Amino acid sequence: MDVPASSMCRVTLAFTAAIGISLSAVAFSADSLDQITVQAQRDREKLQHEVDTFVSSVIVPPLNYGDTLWRWEDKVCPLVAGLNKPQGEFVLSRLSQIVKSVGAPLGSETCKPNFYVIVASEPELLLKEWWRRDPDLFAGEKGPIVNRLLAASRPIRVWYSADTRGADGNFIIGMMDATSLRAHPNNEPVVNVRPSFLGSRLTASAKRTIWSVIVVVDAKQVGSLNFGQLTDYIGVIGLAQINLDKPLGDAPTILKLFSAPEGARPQEITLWDRALLHGLYSTNPTDRVQRSQIQAVAFKDLTAKEPN
Repeated sequence: MDVPASSMCRVTLAFTAAIGISLSAVAFSADSLDQITVQAQRDREKLQHEVDTFVSSVIVPPLNYGDTLWRWEDKVCPLVAGLNKPQGEFVLSRLSQIVKSVGAPLGSETCKPNFYVIVASEPELLLKEWWRRDPDLFAGEKGPIVNRLLAASRPIRVWYSADTRGADGNFIIGMMDATSLRAHPNNEPVVNVRPSFLGSRLTASAKRTIWSVIVVVDAKQVGSLNFGQLTDYIGVIGLAQINLDKPLGDAPTILKLFSAPEGARPQEITLWDRALLHGLYSTNPTDRVQRSQIQAVAFKDLTAKEPN
């Protein structure tokens, strides 16, 4: 069948126009994919920077070459006091769940308490009386470091007691020198390690392990918060030596519980908090680049779990 030349022309023009639109669409799609890829890479780099900053800000770094980051090696055994039975059981159960979920060791129901959570209306008086009855309450520490803790105005105060152990987990005797104690940025004592225990350039032969934590909650300053918020905050500061004075930037964290505006306070422990603690408890404490390893673990956790 013969087709008029005019019809052929219209068909050709229409086909050419369609091909042009199709090719433009393909070109536009490729450009868009490139832009999306570049933006995704920038987003990952931005997140990596934020995670690195968060970990570096909140984890108290070793002040001595032979020191390590602090964490629990013995099983954590929480005890809650100052609340009625239902409240205390709620805090104890939620705190135990946090310990298990981040990979920290949790003791049995009959273990000897070493993680004390105490709610008091007069925390300074409580600590002074407790110290009077038990002179070893603060691991034998006395003077300005303890006095700063007693006089602190924080809604929640924390005291860490730590010892020094070899890489094999055994205690190292004679490593504490009274003349080497000095104030830590978080008002905690830091102990210099003797040169013979410094280890190699890549690993330390000794590690600092938390064996007791005392957390005292000022009941008069936390009345507007619920027990879930308080417990999650306590869980983070009790499982890692946290610098409570560092700015936290844009990181979504329960550590902003007392610094964020009332309407913007975090309601529970966040993915960032869990990633931080998971990193601390899944990396080698004697590795001198442990903090970098924590940052890597935290970033991996967040990119796997954060919503798009």
